[in-house]
Amino acid sequence: MSSNSGHEQKLAHILFASLPLTGHLTPILRAASELHRRGWPVSVVGSSTHGARISAQGVNFIPLQGNADLDDLLYYDRNNPNPPVPGFHELEWYNRALVDFEKFCVEPLAAQWACIKETLADLHAAHPNRPVVIISEAFFHGILPLYMDAPLPAGVPRPKTLCLSVTPPAIRSADLPPFNYPLPFSQTPEGRARNALLWDDWAQLTAPLRQRLHTELAAAGAQRFPAGPVLDGTIYTSASSAIMQVGVPSFEYPRSDWPDRFQFVGFLPLATPPPGGYPNLPGWWEEIKTTDKKIVVVAQGTVETNPNELILPTTEAMRDRVDVIVVAILGRRGATLPADVQVPSNARITDYLHYDAILPYARAWVHNGGYGAITHGVAHGVPMVVAGEGQDKPENIRRIRYSGIGVGLGSVAPSVQDLRLSLEAILSDPSYQERVNVLKQETIDLDCFGRIEKAVLDALA
Repeated sequence: MSSNSGHEQKLAHILFASLPLTGHLTPILRAASELHRRGWPVSVVGSSTHGARISAQGVNFIPLQGNADLDDLLYYDRNNPNPPVPGFHELEWYNRALVDFEKFCVEPLAAQWACIKETLADLHAAHPNRPVVIISEAFFHGILPLYMDAPLPAGVPRPKTLCLSVTPPAIRSADLPPFNYPLPFSQTPEGRARNALLWDDWAQLTAPLRQRLHTELAAAGAQRFPAGPVLDGTIYTSASSAIMQVGVPSFEYPRSDWPDRFQFVGFLPLATPPPGGYPNLPGWWEEIKTTDKKIVVVAQGTVETNPNELILPTTEAMRDRVDVIVVAILGRRGATLPADVQVPSNARITDYLHYDAILPYARAWVHNGGYGAITHGVAHGVPMVVAGEGQDKPENIRRIRYSGIGVGLGSVAPSVQDLRLSLEAILSDPSYQERVNVLKQETIDLDCFGRIEKAVLDALA
């Protein structure tokens, strides 16, 4: 779709609100930056940790306040002297996920809503005749008071709202158990009966979180409260306009009961390289551009950065493959491997490298299962080997397997043998490449940013 005309530019101010987690903010910021490029006035609500990064996109940065202003890098740092709860890093991943939901979604809800209200008041004061469209990331629960009839500041009109999901959809379905339950998709009568029982089990398990959610909603001035358990999709389905899912139909289970207004918008498209190309490329870059060997890219991610979990096992798994070069990305600028590590001769190590710079050369993409890493893989048409656990990663890994675009290992620290067998399968079986090409074409056809812009225009109409 083409950029907006000058007339359309004046239609609305777009306010993005995202959970202050890097993996959630990154795709939100890409959408915000693109709509700004197309001429829309754009603001982004985010944590001060990411303020400089948000402002660098040319959009207006609005910092969260109080206990909503979370630093996700410090939160997950094993050296943090004040972990979210005592013994946080020793908890099983599903218990950590419940803590994460409480700390990022429920506990700061009232402070998030206060920020939204103040921002709406400021925008209205500056431009009384310009409507506001809020595009809320699906785990940002600070928008929920608006849907539960919390009062707005005097004289401030109710904004249009859209939901943008940048993780697998956490929406209740008769065909699926609750989010992160390790059971398969099923549309059989037996499967649906099982799912109903599991939803009852989930409601009991998370009853304290539901009560805490209601408490925070009451503090925010809500007049109504969600009837179901947490993570049943209320935050999605309460939006007054579209529910936009980053992804494509072939990556998602064909559930029978998608809510009204739900639509896939495609995975994020390839980023435009910076003028002059990507900076600070490693010294061995020319070899990557000219070699006829197969390139395997492995990244540890920006949160879980222990190279012993994924990077070193991957380099070891491919040590004897003379037809392969492994490019390992440590994930933080200035990061190095321990001095006693003997790097295989076919491995190339770098502290930081933009995924869009290296993935055009890749034949396989090994990562920790974040939705953003999957997006990069699909955009470049690269089959994947996916490790990781926690957050939304178990759901991501199941969809990797279901869609046929890679191998899902489902462990934060897979063995060398499992990685070797998985990579050999990816490099030798053309079906993985064929399937990821299907998803890549679906993404191109859907036109992610164009669909998001159209949803804004439809909401205003």
